[in-house]
Amino acid sequence: MAKEIPEIKVYNTLTRKKERLVTNVPGKLTMYSCGPTVYSFVHIGNLRASLVSDLFYRYFKKAGYDVIYVRNYTDVDDKIIETSKKENLSAADIAKKYLLEVEKDFALADMAEPTLKTTVTSHMPQIINMIQKILDNKHAYVTDEGEVFFSIESFPDYGKLSHKKTDELQVITRIEVNPKKKNPLDFTLWKPAKPGEPFWESPWCNGRPGWHIECSAMSTCHMGDQIDIHHGGEDLVFPHHENEIAQTEAATQKKPFVKYWLHNAFVNIYKEKMSKSIGNVLLARNILNQYGKEITRFMLLSVHYRAVLDFSDENLEHALSGLHRIYDAKAKAKELLDKKSIIPDLRAESLWGEFVSQSEKAKKEIGDHFANDFNVSGALARVFDLIREFNRVLSKSLMQATPASQLGAQALIAVLEDDLGSVLGFGGDEPSKIFKQLEQIKIAKTPNLARPTDAEIKLAIKARAQARLSKNFQEADRIRKDLEAKSIILKDSPKGTTWEYK
Repeated sequence: MAKEIPEIKVYNTLTRKKERLVTNVPGKLTMYSCGPTVYSFVHIGNLRASLVSDLFYRYFKKAGYDVIYVRNYTDVDDKIIETSKKENLSAADIAKKYLLEVEKDFALADMAEPTLKTTVTSHMPQIINMIQKILDNKHAYVTDEGEVFFSIESFPDYGKLSHKKTDELQVITRIEVNPKKKNPLDFTLWKPAKPGEPFWESPWCNGRPGWHIECSAMSTCHMGDQIDIHHGGEDLVFPHHENEIAQTEAATQKKPFVKYWLHNAFVNIYKEKMSKSIGNVLLARNILNQYGKEITRFMLLSVHYRAVLDFSDENLEHALSGLHRIYDAKAKAKELLDKKSIIPDLRAESLWGEFVSQSEKAKKEIGDHFANDFNVSGALARVFDLIREFNRVLSKSLMQATPASQLGAQALIAVLEDDLGSVLGFGGDEPSKIFKQLEQIKIAKTPNLARPTDAEIKLAIKARAQARLSKNFQEADRIRKDLEAKSIILKDSPKGTTWEYK
């Protein structure tokens, strides 16, 4: 029996509003995501865009869709040619080199494998065929040099994605005057190769495709003339995605090419736009190696995909704290599952029964948040509410030694791993491994902090317990504050006092 797919709403850039997702074929979903141009190592902005598409893919599959997800790699481009000159390698070798490096980064980030990963150079026949269709349908023209331009005047809908009229677009784009063009906004479908550049034979000239045509050819080749979702960074809305719509609908004579356009926002670095000129570009490889995939995914996915994400100490602390709460609860739940001595207690059974019921309710609410245009922060808030309730029940007398405690532990782990982790890609690891990573990162962030040793902390906790027993609460409070100043947080429970780093 097929899984019932929930009602999902996504924000469509084309209509500028949230819409109910209704796919072209019930139960099936086609999605294309613009991947990187492989001329260098990818930066954190590229990584965020790819993680967002990974989030979409994971969620749509979990929701019950049969998903075809295509991610492309641009492996022929001006930037690749420029890099080839600098590194004294062929453009093809540069593309192969950095495509492999991108794949390494995506593996480090634990991204799910798309249905298909495509490259431009492996789709030249399809690209040439699509350009010929556009010419046949009178939406393009060829210059004397064999360059093929798309004619935007032949396409009245041009500007519908960016919500701009052509005269507005001419003003804001500052396109250089090109006497070969009939209109300044006309864009290249095929261009002649310069001496020493890679080229392919075509009916018009030996050359290579323009940037935009590649995605149209690859998406239609593998998913048909009309697809459900197209994703990319918001910087691609114009001209890239605008041009994709024009050329694809001109070639296929079918509308719409894409039903739902989803775009993610930029990444800033300490409130500044990431820029090579400023020198604040952060490579994905460095971030993943320094923080690991779970912290990186938390940092880049916990902020809504349509909101600008600021990479900062505050965001890092938020990720460290959030992951610690998740894995602290998971560690406690696993400890309950490992307990062998069980003492039945009616009140405890009742409270754990209530928690299991709350877990089921939380599962639905977490799913509702994801279904509401991927409201990750709402889903995380609901998870933390459930963790808070788990800790509350666990702190009561006899709660850890009753049969139903194991049901409660199983329910919490299921939420953390299945409802949260399977979509966001964190929460599914072993707590001890993550605690070690978190501790190493905290030490690295504060190398000059004079931290007390474990033995010193235990002595302080013992001294505080004696002070409280003697009702010397002022001294007990002083010890607590002294430890807190050294980033040691104490947690009191019926079992005793435990500690963790802030």
